Amino acid sequence: MDKQIPFRVVGLQVDNFTLTSNKLQEDSPIEVRTNYEFGVIPEQHLVMARLTYTYLQAKTELLQMTLISTFDVKPEAFKTMLQDTTFTLEPFFSQYLSTINVGAARGEIHARCEQAGSELANVILPPVNLVEALPDPIVISLM
Repeated sequence: MDKQIPFRVVGLQVDNFTLTSNKLQEDSPIEVRTNYEFGVIPEQHLVMARLTYTYLQAKTELLQMTLISTFDVKPEAFKTMLQDTTFTLEPFFSQYLSTINVGAARGEIHARCEQAGSELANVILPPVNLVEALPDPIVISLM
């Protein structure tokens, strides 16, 4: 059983939001790509998760959004992930933080697309299986 890591969300920042088209091509599927990155600020026991969503249709980029979520991890728990010059996020924790990030990003995409009058606001996003997307420990070098 995985141990619990106490943390709190201290920031949600849209780093990039680019909507290049409000109209969709009929009968052409939309491809959704995701990218995950992680960072850490050891002195402040902060962990950042960056998620980028890219929507493509017929190889044309329709939307790209990057959201950075910042989490303040309880110092005692943070220390258990820190070893010399590396910081390790076990899969259960990177997946959990990414779940929060994915939910926030999906809401942000919907709200911004709806406000812009984009047909993308009506697109149902496919579920993201974070167990498959992030199966391995994330090891961050602090050098």
